[in-house]
Amino acid sequence: MANEYLEGNFAPVTEEVTLPCTEIKGEIPTDLAGYFLRNGPNNQFEPISNELYHPFDGDGMIHQLEFKDGKATYRNRWIETPGFLRERKEGKSIWGGFSTIGKIETPPDMPMKNLANTALAFHNGKLLATWEAGSPFEIGLPNLETIGAQTFNEGWTQAVSAHPKVDPRTGEMIVFCYSPAEPPYVRYGVIDANGKATHQTGIDLAGAPVMIHDMAITKNYSLIFDMPVTFSIERIMNGGKAFDWEPENGTRVGILPRYGDGSETKWFDVATGYIFHVFNAWEEGDDIVLDCCRTDRTSILDQDEGQTDDQQARLHRYRFNMTTGKVDEQRVNDTPLEFSRINETMIGEETRYGYASRFHPTRGLLFNAMLKHDRESDRIDAIEMGDTQFNQEIVFAPRVSSRSEDDGYVLGFIHDEADDRTECWIVDAQKFTEGPIARVRTPKRVPYGFHAHWVGA
Repeated sequence: MANEYLEGNFAPVTEEVTLPCTEIKGEIPTDLAGYFLRNGPNNQFEPISNELYHPFDGDGMIHQLEFKDGKATYRNRWIETPGFLRERKEGKSIWGGFSTIGKIETPPDMPMKNLANTALAFHNGKLLATWEAGSPFEIGLPNLETIGAQTFNEGWTQAVSAHPKVDPRTGEMIVFCYSPAEPPYVRYGVIDANGKATHQTGIDLAGAPVMIHDMAITKNYSLIFDMPVTFSIERIMNGGKAFDWEPENGTRVGILPRYGDGSETKWFDVATGYIFHVFNAWEEGDDIVLDCCRTDRTSILDQDEGQTDDQQARLHRYRFNMTTGKVDEQRVNDTPLEFSRINETMIGEETRYGYASRFHPTRGLLFNAMLKHDRESDRIDAIEMGDTQFNQEIVFAPRVSSRSEDDGYVLGFIHDEADDRTECWIVDAQKFTEGPIARVRTPKRVPYGFHAHWVGA
């Protein structure tokens, strides 16, 4: 059966290449130096079930633009996990995907294939490809070779979530994972700047095991989200969904000291909703402030239901008082957005600017504008796409010798379905509304994917 997530620019590419980018409109700044990277699903073989293929499925592939001396080089490489290599040897798909949990048999010696297809982090001089149900995979720069699973010298052998947070002040990486099987349903830890696991603890949830995609950190605290996308083995056994929206499970934000025990987690009940991605969090006296993308509900895990307006996230602000236990929350802006990012040299500190992508009103998981948010006015400026253009996650890249929070560039892949070609747009962040100063056409098409990252040279 046809599946929109296997067609058009969702369809995988089959060739790995290293090629110079020769088609450029405008000029690439010479003070843009480093690697723009984008992770995402890219099937090596046809799925076991086209009908049940989910956009979260697919082998991880990284697409990279290396910027140096005003020039760009494009590379793309599959992430060669053990499951990927096993399927390559067999010449076919062996595992199903997100929507086939409990519906097909899997190899007993490897019940689940780590896809490493979701996001990227850079810690201890290492690029890590993440997938929240398994260990991250170390990827070499600049050539994108797969080095292997990263367990931090066997100090953290659990999974690592899609979005660990690296503290730019200490070099520590704060990690967590969620378990769908047995309590504690959340494991939390700290990896030091040298890649050693220095702290870990379990965090108990009030109800069922839940899917937790992102987290936030401040200078002294970590924030964990207990939100009602639940996992149920009983549902699977009865032919239902592995993950489902259960608002009766409650919605809470847990805050614990960075090196705290799970029992020290302070829980704040908040209005029912879901947070897939955060902008940032920071401390103001007794308050912890969190800016994030929040939606009233989500069916993103269910292919049978489209993305209605109440499932498209908006910029939301929480203020948690650690002394009184009081929480204030508000929708900051009505623009439907996701894939929130900041200048990541300021993670955990008060930030003024944030960047995101605006949902297309009718095209599900696609976006049709690049956004910049100014917290002083809570204004959101947009760079509009053309009718056939769709952008993916955008990131902030500080210019060489950057001197202020938005002194740098905003980068993102834009695909034009009219000619089936992809460009990387480079925008001066301080002149955001003027649009791209350079449009770099990639030598090969870049399929729609998930999260991008910037690693400075």
